[in-house]
Amino acid sequence: MIIERLKSGVITVGHGCGFVVEGAGERLVITAAHCLPSLPPALPSFGLERREISSEFYAKVRTYGPLLARRGEEPRAWAVCRFVDPIADIAVLGSPDNPHADDYQALMGTATALSFGDHVRHPVNFWAPARLLSLDGRWFSCTIRHFGGPLWITHAVERVLGGMLGSPIVGEAGTAIGVVCTITSPTGEGGPNARLSDNLPGWLLRDNL
Repeated sequence: MIIERLKSGVITVGHGCGFVVEGAGERLVITAAHCLPSLPPALPSFGLERREISSEFYAKVRTYGPLLARRGEEPRAWAVCRFVDPIADIAVLGSPDNPHADDYQALMGTATALSFGDHVRHPVNFWAPARLLSLDGRWFSCTIRHFGGPLWITHAVERVLGGMLGSPIVGEAGTAIGVVCTITSPTGEGGPNARLSDNLPGWLLRDNL
């Protein structure tokens, strides 16, 4: 099944997870922002303060590691934060500069990139069946509810646990539609969770339309 091949696209990000996508000419990792050790500082938008900050310094303070690994392994690869929305709890990570680039590229080479689903490209209100990946690598079913704003998980067969945060919410066609940001109750209900169409940067969405 297609969805079984996607397991390699879900990786370890800190104490949580993330998933690999193709975008901006490279492989990137989408995760929950709170999986980062800390949020990167904001870049001043104008004035002398911005001119005094070198690109090298800004890249350094947005680089984290060791942060990434194959799912279930201890983090060993570094990554740079390309985008973060702390309100929606979503972040996009990319390849760091040398000397850490090789480990990132090696990890990306072992992963299957997930694509974005129709619920991302053509946003509508919906109830939809979906799948989540358990900590021991099993896809289990849930229902995703969307009536504006974030996605809400309902009727999950299993609980969403802390180590699963940052992993993808996958539609029945095997495409990513959201990011798991909250754990569920014992009855399988939980939310809110980031919706990719609402919370990813336009430069990444354009490459996946």
